[in-house]
Amino acid sequence: MKTLITLIATVAFTFFNSVSFSAEKPEPKKYINVESIIDHYIAATTQGETEYLKSIFSQDFKLTSPSNSNSKPFTKSEIIKHLQSLKNVKLLCETNYSFVEKNNDSSIVKVISTFKDFERIDYLTICNSELGWKVCDVMVAYPEK
Repeated sequence: MKTLITLIATVAFTFFNSVSFSAEKPEPKKYINVESIIDHYIAATTQGETEYLKSIFSQDFKLTSPSNSNSKPFTKSEIIKHLQSLKNVKLLCETNYSFVEKNNDSSIVKVISTFKDFERIDYLTICNSELGWKVCDVMVAYPEK
């Protein structure tokens, strides 16, 4: 009888643990603040850190570059694929950012990456939704020096 109770308890414990571990986990970046999302974006685009790529971009994300008027916007899956191909590749640049606009619902951020011979400016639109802060839109510019 004691063996039967122990067996049933073990089976029940194993079942409940497997169910709890297979439950969908929340996104790791769901409730993070806007500054951390910016830091993860910069780390992904300039330092090859790809760990949180899927959680920092919104589902309808797009990246455009007005310097190339013939190109179509890049989607979330295209950008993630590109950045994953650059995993652990560190660009030789200095990067900083400033807020153009910041409030509780959305922010516009100017990210400047300064390379030896040129500068790249990313204008990020970051929105706060039920899924937390996400990068919704990026416009890339390469100003003349």
